Amino acid sequence: MPRLNFPRPELSDEGPDRHARLDIEHAVLPGKEAEEAVAVARARGVALDADVVAATLKLVDWLPPGMRASMLNDLTRGNRLEAPWLAGAVVRMAREAGLAAPVNATIYAALKPYVDGVAKTSGSEGTS
Repeated sequence: MPRLNFPRPELSDEGPDRHARLDIEHAVLPGKEAEEAVAVARARGVALDADVVAATLKLVDWLPPGMRASMLNDLTRGNRLEAPWLAGAVVRMAREAGLAAPVNATIYAALKPYVDGVAKTSGSEGTS
């Protein structure tokens, strides 16, 4: 079974954005999304540390304030999205493994209309 070794910096629970996950969207959804991906990885034979989700969320807490995901930047600019290879892949592999991935399925369903980008209108040049 392959083992993936992720960098494990020693971070305290006092990260700069530790407060960001206090509301429901930040506290629950990223963890559930990651748990589904980890379940799929394990079903496919990938060995991961037991605390990989918690460690990843702790690392996210230390990202600079205001940092945005590249896919959010692409979405707001009307560019193509990598959703089929991220949440979409989790959903597909979960289905193949007989698992459910409702959070990733919801995320993918919401983003799917935009995966090829949004047509820019003639008046949108120079804005964004």
